[in-house]
Amino acid sequence: MKLGCSTILFGGYSLDEALDGIVQAGYGAIELCTIPGMAPHLELGQPEAYYAEVRAKVADRGLVIESIGASGRLNHDDPSQFVLVLEAAAALGAPAVTSGPGGKADDWESLKRVAATLNDLAPQAAELGVKISLKPHVRNAMYDTPSALRLMEMVDTRWIGLNVDASHLWRTPSHEIPEASIPKLAPYIVTARIRDTLSRDLPIGPVETQIPGGGAMNLPAIAAALKAVPGLEYVTLEIVGTKDYPKDEVQKIVEVCRERLEPLFV
Repeated sequence: MKLGCSTILFGGYSLDEALDGIVQAGYGAIELCTIPGMAPHLELGQPEAYYAEVRAKVADRGLVIESIGASGRLNHDDPSQFVLVLEAAAALGAPAVTSGPGGKADDWESLKRVAATLNDLAPQAAELGVKISLKPHVRNAMYDTPSALRLMEMVDTRWIGLNVDASHLWRTPSHEIPEASIPKLAPYIVTARIRDTLSRDLPIGPVETQIPGGGAMNLPAIAAALKAVPGLEYVTLEIVGTKDYPKDEVQKIVEVCRERLEPLFV
């Protein structure tokens, strides 16, 4: 299994700076983010020449686009913007788009609305050959293993699946054990994220506790569970809170994370 890094870690810097930092740290893939205000590394609705240039920037550095990160782009009132994300992903050759589901936790009507939006988007995802990978996310309509399995029963799983982040499962009200939950979710996992976390509180906590080894999760067991997921080629580092950090400090973080994670996934 190979390690990727989300460009969200370099959210305060340009795409070129993010790619240079990620390849220097030794990662083989990226989640290329189009997240307004957090990581605006990819523009939507651009001509083919723009996406060709982005493709070249990534390929010239020997990287692969594991997914397009589009947190906050799934608007259930107007999903047209998400179609632009799917089109950008197709233009870049990215196999998946990741996002949170939105909606409200423990609200059946909210979960049904999420499912309806996804099923409306599924034909376009199929036409473009891009999967939609949703993260079970604290406070959202899909936030734990039971709600993720319920949503998967309601959608077209040929084109809609899960972006599993053990740190969100860890922070569920039921205090899930992520390494026990991942095998249950495995049939639907399209992409995966990795980081650590210390507290069981809903807020993720500071950057220091997201760095592997700074939290309390059983990362070796989580890695073993992810390595057993059929067809999962990459696990991608995602840490939030580094946008305003000096670039050299971000670089140290991505390098330390790779050094600590690589032994778990080889």
